[in-house]
Amino acid sequence: MMKADLHIHTCLSPCADITMTPDVIKERTKKLDVLGILDHNTSKNVKPFMKALKDKVVVPALEIQSVEDVHILGFFEKLEDSLRVSEILENHLPNIVHDHEKFGYQLYVDESGRFVGYEDKPLGFPTDLELDEVVDLILRRNGIPVFAHVERKFGVLYQLGVFPKTPVRIAEVASEEGYELAKKGDFVVITSSDAHTPEDIGRRTIWLECDDKSVKSVLSCLLSGKVITPWG
Repeated sequence: MMKADLHIHTCLSPCADITMTPDVIKERTKKLDVLGILDHNTSKNVKPFMKALKDKVVVPALEIQSVEDVHILGFFEKLEDSLRVSEILENHLPNIVHDHEKFGYQLYVDESGRFVGYEDKPLGFPTDLELDEVVDLILRRNGIPVFAHVERKFGVLYQLGVFPKTPVRIAEVASEEGYELAKKGDFVVITSSDAHTPEDIGRRTIWLECDDKSVKSVLSCLLSGKVITPWG
């Protein structure tokens, strides 16, 4: 059994605290075994976290915002696949320069937590991809699509009112109500912190009944529904 928080943002997300660096997250995740490290519309800050968190299973991930303002998580076995999706998404974001002062800093770090650069693409804006196109993009690059925080703002139920017919079979929720709704939709249900600050890390977690300590095993657990949430 492994304890997991599969939705942790880094300081590259404009809405995340600039203290979401590898050194800080390492200190805050001592009681966790599996981490999903991601940012809005990119995975380009994941590598230094994987280096710093070698004792953890780190799932390369990203959170894509569709044109309908629905957030979809993508979990990948290989960082290269998530980075390829990130590159593709750059061409589907608004062609404007990000205002760091107005919308929040988008910071690259090294594994020690030192800031090494800025991202000027507007990562906090929706892409021009429809929900179905986002799901297809994740699947084509060997990823697993997941509806993010379905009952909250930017979640599929909040935005659309229904679960649309898609190949997505995993839903992330933030409450027991969300859990019941996702179960009725016949989804494998997970819950995560959606941490944007260090204090939020691990506030919602799941247990995974995995065969071994690897990203491949974690993703297999998710697909097969070997997940224990606080509600069942």
